[in-house]
Amino acid sequence: MERSAQVMGSCVLSILLLGSALPANAQTRLTPNVEITGGFQALHIPDQTYPFGWNVDMSGPAGDHEIVRWVGEFGMAEDHPAVGFESLRFYHFGAGVRFMSTERTHAAPFLQLVAGVAHAGREFATGSGDAQWGPMFQPGAGVSVPVNRYIAIVGQGDYRLAVFSGQLDNEFRLSLGARFMLW
Repeated sequence: MERSAQVMGSCVLSILLLGSALPANAQTRLTPNVEITGGFQALHIPDQTYPFGWNVDMSGPAGDHEIVRWVGEFGMAEDHPAVGFESLRFYHFGAGVRFMSTERTHAAPFLQLVAGVAHAGREFATGSGDAQWGPMFQPGAGVSVPVNRYIAIVGQGDYRLAVFSGQLDNEFRLSLGARFMLW
């Protein structure tokens, strides 16, 4: 009787364990937990090009969706149109979603939608200047080309719609950088 109770208990435990099968922590995910990208950017706004800038973003899976990722980014572009005359700077901060293939062993295209704020400012040689903040919406597309399991080269192009003092700015940005994948 005692032996049959042990067998019955083992069968019930086995059925429960098989019915609630979950992936083990040791199994690898299809996409990295976090991706951090840093690189250089060139920004073109109406009648002005900012040839030097930098951009940093971070992304991770949105819930259980491997293809949909949250993304947060910020960057700065700068230009000195006349030596000693003025400095023009453009900052942006945004967050949104990135749609990217789970494939990380070959070149993978991605699309992203980012919304946030932009800051445009200029400073004269005298130290005076002005600046303004405005909302922005930035759809973009790019490609991530893996170098190895942890690093990829990323090229990206974005269209940015920013609003400053009621005026719409159509802006274009190109960026090139490296993406570090943290599994």
